[in-house]
Amino acid sequence: MLRSSPKRAPRASLALMHARILFPFLDHAMGIDPLRSTALVAASVVLAAQSSAQVVISDDFETDTSANYTRVDDGIFDGTTTFAFDYVTAGFPLAPRSGMGDTGGLFMSANDTLNAVDGFTLFHNTPVNADIYRLDVDVYMGVPATGGGFGTTEHAHVGVGSDASTWNQLFLPISGDGAYIAFDGDGDVLSDFRWFRDPDNTPAGETDNTTLPNSHPSYLGNGSNNTGPFFQSLFPSPPSIVSGVPGGIWTTVTIEVDNLAGQIAFSFDGQLTFLGDYEGRFDGFTSLGLADTFSSEGPAETITIYDNFTVEIISGSNSIGSNYCTALTNSTGVIGTMGASGSQIATDNNVTLNASNLPVGQFGIFVTSLTDGFSMVPNSGNLCLSGQIGRYQQLNQIQQVDANGQFFFQIDTTMMPQPAVTVPIQPGETWYFQAWHRDFVGGMASSNFTDGLMIPFS
Repeated sequence: MLRSSPKRAPRASLALMHARILFPFLDHAMGIDPLRSTALVAASVVLAAQSSAQVVISDDFETDTSANYTRVDDGIFDGTTTFAFDYVTAGFPLAPRSGMGDTGGLFMSANDTLNAVDGFTLFHNTPVNADIYRLDVDVYMGVPATGGGFGTTEHAHVGVGSDASTWNQLFLPISGDGAYIAFDGDGDVLSDFRWFRDPDNTPAGETDNTTLPNSHPSYLGNGSNNTGPFFQSLFPSPPSIVSGVPGGIWTTVTIEVDNLAGQIAFSFDGQLTFLGDYEGRFDGFTSLGLADTFSSEGPAETITIYDNFTVEIISGSNSIGSNYCTALTNSTGVIGTMGASGSQIATDNNVTLNASNLPVGQFGIFVTSLTDGFSMVPNSGNLCLSGQIGRYQQLNQIQQVDANGQFFFQIDTTMMPQPAVTVPIQPGETWYFQAWHRDFVGGMASSNFTDGLMIPFS
């Protein structure tokens, strides 16, 4: 088997190094006595900007992003996980949504030795709490050039709505929560495609849960075996090594979650494959993984590669709050903007802040107060808060702007930072938020603020 140990980036120490640089700027910015201007604030209140999609996770695996994931497994370490794996140099074709030169991926293998089993799931650390969202990822399932017949039973799985407490596993012992789809590349089992629905999300009147049977209506009559006409048409051979499954080829897996309608859709290469109903919501953590509960050792060619992993919130489906105040243009040529998604009910404890239109790679934090304000801070933009200003400045709260010019943070509404203490949000209170970030203008180090966001809580 291909074996490589992931190299973790020194994220905490890197963040600390930048924190020592950025916070003197922030101290200066917030040390100025804010000039309160209620009239200006009231005049500039606008509705939160709506967009067709808001990307909350984007990973092309060109660099080692292992620090962004939490691994949960069955306790049996008999597999390989390698971030930033150069799969093109290793002889695999380029993923369908990758550009030339974008050759990095997330490599996985299981059951590397005989008489062992392995199952593990990597949960992205960014929670997704949205009314409507979509996950896309390119998946390559390597199999021997001679096809199936090896009975490896290795299933890749892609999931949503998990609490990240257990790994996803299709066969006994069935494991997981939320929802996920699992599939293989060699067609060697009767259930080559199956999806999992948590028992807590089973609609009233239904008895089927966990790994749903292939006779379930959500399978749309397609069944779960690669010999079915739908899968034969979806993955013909060639180009697939094994007809009816993505063996030795790339496929793009899409999961669409509609928490308003209680409906989840699974597609391969844009073709709807399963469509199911559920109770409650599929909020939480998204995941990628691999599992094989049988002790047979698979051929060295039996591997899985993930690439171009994205999750986006559709149509600002659960945006909350209203923008106010005026930001100054940053080095991207536009102003940074604040946003939030989740619930304005304080006790729901479900608010994710986001800042966008920011310079890629720079560091920043969110700040908050019970009091709005306006003051122009030299070399630091416009501060839209006053009073007791709290900072999300702990190491795990310092953010880095991603490739889409954004960063996100899920706050704890029971522990809102203040200068010396934390306090819970009380129903009826309005909290004000802003993001501060490093910047470079004209080759000189500087900093800037986004506009402000006010959220009234009930």
